[in-house]
Amino acid sequence: MRGIALNKLCVCVLCVLVLGACSHKKVTILEPKELSTLPQNANYYLPQDTLDFPKSDSKALQKDYLQKFFAPWLQAKPNPNIDEVFWIRQSLLKSRGWGENLKPYSLSEGQKILDSMQLDLYPSAKQKAIITRNTHIRAVPSVLPKFSKRDGYPFDRWQNSLIFSGTPVLVTHYDTSRRFVHIESAFVYGWVEAHDVAFVGEEDAKRIMSWESYITPNRDNIALLDSKKHFITEARLGQIFALKSKTSDFYEIYVVLRQDNGNARISTIRAKKQDFIPFPAGFNQTLVADFLTQLMGRPYGWGGMYEERDCSALVRDIFAHNGIFLPRNSKAQVFYGKNSIDLSKMSPKDKEAYIIANATPFYTILWLQGHIMIYLGHTKGKVVVAHSAWSVTSGKKYENMLGGVVVTTLHIGEEYNGAFRRSRTLLERVGAMSDMTMLYQKIVKK
Repeated sequence: MRGIALNKLCVCVLCVLVLGACSHKKVTILEPKELSTLPQNANYYLPQDTLDFPKSDSKALQKDYLQKFFAPWLQAKPNPNIDEVFWIRQSLLKSRGWGENLKPYSLSEGQKILDSMQLDLYPSAKQKAIITRNTHIRAVPSVLPKFSKRDGYPFDRWQNSLIFSGTPVLVTHYDTSRRFVHIESAFVYGWVEAHDVAFVGEEDAKRIMSWESYITPNRDNIALLDSKKHFITEARLGQIFALKSKTSDFYEIYVVLRQDNGNARISTIRAKKQDFIPFPAGFNQTLVADFLTQLMGRPYGWGGMYEERDCSALVRDIFAHNGIFLPRNSKAQVFYGKNSIDLSKMSPKDKEAYIIANATPFYTILWLQGHIMIYLGHTKGKVVVAHSAWSVTSGKKYENMLGGVVVTTLHIGEEYNGAFRRSRTLLERVGAMSDMTMLYQKIVKK
């Protein structure tokens, strides 16, 4: 499970090479032509004969997913490797960066944050806990942003990830203020605000891990309320909920709430049956297409900023309903199934032809340094992908604004490349591909 530390790579390089955060020169913002010429509807690209996998495989998929999901509660001790856990610390005294007021941070401010982490005392805790509301995981114990350049929005280098309510974590440390706790989850390390975490005793932990039936949302951003109509949490695509019982119209699901003393309290709420499907839902291209179509046009969310999705979060959430538990980081995702195919040595022409001939629509992911995409199919000999991206540069001068979840080819912005001043296309940068159906087969055959 040490792949969770690879979130360092994703947060540090995502979009630096692919997206429009790499140039300090003034650029011209463009509306990419493909956004109006390619249907921004994933269902449009569904093959005529969709794949159908046996529902009997669901039990094996759920078992594998939950083993990874609850891994932080089963580990012997916190990771002792400070350089791995607190990967951000080296940059605090080397890279000043800019704050929300567009003024540079001083090195003394970096030192102050480093001191607040009191790393000489790590680990100062080992407590099972659970996230009680969708919240941000930060690289440092602060809500303030750090941009690599003055116009570096939205790439807040201290924003690490979004983590869903109901996620089991291990609390391993506190900052000096105790406003923040440091947690280990199955997919990412980082700091969260203490009021978003509830401590779980051993008996409750055993009870939670004994729950056998789960459901998952079939649409995004579903408000869940208690019996008094008080907001509890928001159910999102890619999230799972333990099921207690069901009627013809409603599911009764378990939720874990934080009490005033910080401890967990297990409760139940009702959710509309029409908003959920059984988990795992099984491998189904039509369902993947439907989920992607729902998310088309949603804003880009660097590290889960504003509770939106970046490229790797989109991939994680899309495949979670299948019972596929993926890492946070884009590079870790493509190599996770140990079935990745190296495309880096191929010419662009051969690479595109290979992808079209061998990729599984809606289940193959394409990776380039710092970015990940889902293969949908092809049109007019060009690969078509769905991905969440900020922008793609062309010709060292143009920034093709994508701004969120879109359908494009790997040639997006190519028309603005010049003969002597050009940027490498997404196709040229694609380095590897991985088929989720092969990972699925490995899981069910264990």
